Amino acid sequence: MTHGSWARFGQQQTPYVDFMEGIYRYRFQGTIFEEREGFLSSSDVGASFHYNLAKNYGDIHAGVYNGETYSAPEINDQKGWMIRGTLRPLPMSEYLRGLRITGFYDHDMFAKNDDRKRAILSVTYEHKYVNAGYDYLDGQNRLNRAAPESDAKGYTIWVTPRTTIGWEGLFRFDHIDPNKSAPAQQRERTIAGVAYWFPHQGNVSTALLFDYDNATFTGFTPSLPTRRLYAVHALLNF
Repeated sequence: MTHGSWARFGQQQTPYVDFMEGIYRYRFQGTIFEEREGFLSSSDVGASFHYNLAKNYGDIHAGVYNGETYSAPEINDQKGWMIRGTLRPLPMSEYLRGLRITGFYDHDMFAKNDDRKRAILSVTYEHKYVNAGYDYLDGQNRLNRAAPESDAKGYTIWVTPRTTIGWEGLFRFDHIDPNKSAPAQQRERTIAGVAYWFPHQGNVSTALLFDYDNATFTGFTPSLPTRRLYAVHALLNF
């Protein structure tokens, strides 16, 4: 197999969240859009296979998981099937080799015939001076046979401009319609911050982030107030 290919069994990271956090790098501020809105989890128990395409053209990661995530035991015999495929169209280009196009699909069930589906289309870009990304999410839930199916649509766009001396910005906007059959309901989140990444000490990464996190909720009954947070976050990764 190509270098970087592997198989894993047991509790492990799921295909999409771990991949995206390698580009976004700000889990210490908060989880990525799809996980924060409750559509995906970072880890679960299962078996998966990862394959790197030759000549750095991308990779494929597919697996079968319990579906209850790392935080709960398995409750039935239904499994979650996940696959992520990523294409790097111009791996030899000096300026465009950081461009990647990713598709992800997750088919799970709350119980037999009660579907829980997620589909994501993502475009990301990595460069010495900036990382950026855009995700479009389509999520469908049917909690039980008697309940109507909900159809969620949403997107996130983010950019992290940076310098060569450790300073970096964080700008992100999330939008979600939890159910298109109730289009008046919307959640939106705006994140803005300034980070300083200290020089590496061996394999240790250290950063400080001051950020503003503003979440608004429209059309919910009872109404929900705007949630506004100011915070200082620290990262020590070793």
